Amino acid sequence: MKNRGKLYILIFIVIISIIISYKIYAPYTIQDFKSVNVKNMEIIRGNTNNNNYSFAVVGNIENSIAIFDNRILKKIKQNNVDFIISTGNNVRDGDESKYRVFYRTLEKLKIPFLTAVGRREINDGGNDNFYKYFGPFYFSYQIGDSYFIFLDTTENTNLNWQQQWLNNELKEASEYENKFVIMNKTPVKIEAEYLLDDSIKYIKSKSLRTFYQDIFAEHNLDTVFSSNLEIYHQEEIEGVNYYVSGGAGGDLIFDNQKSFYHYLLVNVSDSGIDVEVQRLENSPGLISKLIVNIWVSLQSFIYANYINILLVLFIGLTIFYILHREINKEVDYYRDFAYDDHENKDKKLKIAMFSNNYFPVIGGVPISIKRLAKALRERGHQVKIFAPEYKEETDEEPNIIRCKSIYHYEEAGLDFPVTNIFSPQIKKDFKAGDFDLVHAHHPFWLGNKGRKLAEKFNLPIAFTYHTRLEKYSHYVPNILFMRKFFKNRLSHFLIRNFANNTDAVFAPTGSTKEYLRNIGVSRFIKVMPTGIDFDYYDLDQRQIDLLRDNLVGDSDYLLISVSRLSKEKNLYFLLNGIKKLKEKYELNFKLVIIGSGSEKENIEDFIKDNQLQNEIELIGAVDFKEMAKYYLAADLFVFASTTETQGMVLLEAMAGYNPVVAVKSSGIDDIIENGYNGFKTEEDLDKWSSKIKEILSDKEKFEQNSKKARNMAESYSIGEMGTEAEKVYYKILQLKKNTN
Repeated sequence: MKNRGKLYILIFIVIISIIISYKIYAPYTIQDFKSVNVKNMEIIRGNTNNNNYSFAVVGNIENSIAIFDNRILKKIKQNNVDFIISTGNNVRDGDESKYRVFYRTLEKLKIPFLTAVGRREINDGGNDNFYKYFGPFYFSYQIGDSYFIFLDTTENTNLNWQQQWLNNELKEASEYENKFVIMNKTPVKIEAEYLLDDSIKYIKSKSLRTFYQDIFAEHNLDTVFSSNLEIYHQEEIEGVNYYVSGGAGGDLIFDNQKSFYHYLLVNVSDSGIDVEVQRLENSPGLISKLIVNIWVSLQSFIYANYINILLVLFIGLTIFYILHREINKEVDYYRDFAYDDHENKDKKLKIAMFSNNYFPVIGGVPISIKRLAKALRERGHQVKIFAPEYKEETDEEPNIIRCKSIYHYEEAGLDFPVTNIFSPQIKKDFKAGDFDLVHAHHPFWLGNKGRKLAEKFNLPIAFTYHTRLEKYSHYVPNILFMRKFFKNRLSHFLIRNFANNTDAVFAPTGSTKEYLRNIGVSRFIKVMPTGIDFDYYDLDQRQIDLLRDNLVGDSDYLLISVSRLSKEKNLYFLLNGIKKLKEKYELNFKLVIIGSGSEKENIEDFIKDNQLQNEIELIGAVDFKEMAKYYLAADLFVFASTTETQGMVLLEAMAGYNPVVAVKSSGIDDIIENGYNGFKTEEDLDKWSSKIKEILSDKEKFEQNSKKARNMAESYSIGEMGTEAEKVYYKILQLKKNTN
């Protein structure tokens, strides 16, 4: 029954992963969906008879499959029109998925299609999508003796600018026989009652309506097409014909005889312009409209959002099943006193570690694993690391087992190979290793694979809590409530559930141990910080001096910060703090920031916009083996991240005799003692920058903090880390033996 439950969860996760992968991949399936208006204008000019042609006018398609795709489009094709003009509202909202669905509609057309921009196209930040997929918000084009002008009525374009442009266009059009304007909102006031939407859907400003009516009449315009209203309406004002045609899809107005599904067929010939209303057969009556509205809206919503609906459905089922299992699961919250026995303490162990990321990607987790493995090997143990295979080639590593990846996800600074955890090779390699225990470094994916293998082969498992998952919620797709749900609930649940299914948990600081207890982790927790490998700090002073001279330039003080350049690292607080330091105090300093990530270009722009080029330099990623040289060359380490579980870079900087000025957070709080090895402040720019000034301006205080920073770092050696980990391993081995 237990294995069946795990299989169910596995199936759900696989389905969710496939759906998420498709959502990521889907935009790349429509690479040719760009600048539709621009491309189709050329096609229309090339294929259309200049003197005699016809076109269809549609409005308010709103991703309607039942009405537009299945019915109106079929009738338009029977009319053999030369092209189609839309007055806007082709999509239900501006989300990219709605544009992607509409692209499928355009593929069915096989007829050139031009569109004005409507209010729905720009909803939910759709401005960029419209510009990318269709082109400018207002434009004009000509066919023979006909002049077409498309206007933007969404208030997205500067009104004065567009009015000046319109005046020039109408002057240009005066030499043409036929003159058309296409706009989403009509410049005609129309009284109508609405069932679902009581907003004003024509141009609200009377003065603006008058402006359009006057200028159109002045320049002898023939016809103005618009929509936005869900009706058909025709009116002549000062010789100009105004058509409102908003019945190509979407909802109808319940109690309005003018509201029915239709389009306009326009024939242009030497004898003039003829406009016919093409009404759908069997358009619904008054009572039927409500049912039709609900059906059309529901079908359009499902068709445009089916991926999101499936994703939410399967995530909901997964969460429901997990909660159901947790509610019915019996847990013993008392510690097993077998932990006190050490019968295995002289045994040399074979240890399998599982991590979702490892070198060549540089980060806190890979460095922590590498140091722990080194310390354990120095004590005579064998350590194999199951890690992902990356796109770039890596050197042959006898103690690293690379697991094949099925997809490489890179998004906003996150570099995550999606390992094929179902590969039988992982189990084969694990079995061949004849391991004594498993150590997982993540609570999901490869980490969970390690837990399952430990369970299958009846081995003890330890888990190190490295990462505050809730701080990485911005990487989660923002679908309905998922981002907030992950941040506020799911991330903590994942950690608690995984930790409580292991035999022991390592926490890098007392603060993280407190967090684990607060979320309900009942397992044995050992506080074990990541150790410092002091071998890398044994360097020739001439190398250090040369690097410092290259970095500091004409400045008196060299500050250093090390971080991935991504949003969760609170880098803009750091940058603003440095700006404050420059403006408020007379300090001749230089800050070098080591690291790479998705925010690099934005940070470079910030530095340039705030004239900080002389104070801040981004030097990119540095090989972790070379990092000690940079720490030893610097005077002070500055830090602003609040996502750390330990703040390993702080200890590394201290090992290079750097005091630290950082923002208070979990992990940071355990390492920095105010006035002893640096300062920790609230997330306040004035306080943070003033502490940098204080410690650098007092030479005696700086030297004392520098020496004490090194002293604290020396208490975090990798040898000590190996000893503490070994003790826990022996405990859980004895526990497993006693429970078998």
